[in-house]
Amino acid sequence: MNWSDLPAFLAVAQLGSLRQAADMLDVTQPTIARRIQTLEADLGIPLFERDREGHRLTAAGAQLLPEVRAVETAALRVQQRSLGLVGRLTETVRVEAGETAAAVLARGLKDIAEGPNIELLVTGLPSSGTGRSPEILVQHGLPDAGSGLTRRAGSISCALYGVAAFAEGRTLPLAPRDLSTLPWLGFVEEQEHYVTMRWLRTQMRDRPPAARLMNINLMTVAATEGIGVAVLPVFLGNSLPGLVRLSAPIEELRADYWTITHPDLSRNTSVRTVINWIINCFQTSGHKPDDGR
Repeated sequence: MNWSDLPAFLAVAQLGSLRQAADMLDVTQPTIARRIQTLEADLGIPLFERDREGHRLTAAGAQLLPEVRAVETAALRVQQRSLGLVGRLTETVRVEAGETAAAVLARGLKDIAEGPNIELLVTGLPSSGTGRSPEILVQHGLPDAGSGLTRRAGSISCALYGVAAFAEGRTLPLAPRDLSTLPWLGFVEEQEHYVTMRWLRTQMRDRPPAARLMNINLMTVAATEGIGVAVLPVFLGNSLPGLVRLSAPIEELRADYWTITHPDLSRNTSVRTVINWIINCFQTSGHKPDDGR
């Protein structure tokens, strides 16, 4: 088996499309198809089925997916450690990410103590005013072609959380009919277009929210105080002692993230080290065993 075929398998499993997988890995679509065919021949089992919506995993492919992800994580750690062998990196690398992705990265800062210095910016918030652009962007959703060098960082799962009183006398996770009766926390009117808001309105049958808040930090405080139930990232909600996870992870709200860098930075050791660290942060936060229950 050729280990270089595994990224193609992961990309197609994630995206369900040979073309999108080729764009993500910066290769041609026939190359992706050939690598999948080679991997299937080496393993002696079909990994994907093709339907109108694209490629989906067979039962055998789905069973192999966690193992291949583990191999990817191990390879990234080896690469990160090998980069560290060149000596302590003293450059400062600026990373810009949205609120949720920035929280993932902030939790992982302890894991890059021997690496480059990191400045972490939150998209949409004022920076230091130095005029210096970030070396790495962490973006929700597949970047447009030509936006720079991209790598898939990982994904973040979300679920509904609330105080234990909302679960009394009920079996967890709550059934949709039980969830639909609970008071819920929504974003402010300017954020009505968020996919989370659209999902909540459907689940809550267009009942008005108990409160409207503009970011996850405020949602967390209100949920902990029992004001209502909130959609929170699983890595965050599971860590809060005052909250109980009321739903299974919500597949419709699973968010994929990519890193974007300028092609001129592709050989910069500090930037490469930070990209590998970002991927490791997402692997640690996004694929805990508890996320799938």
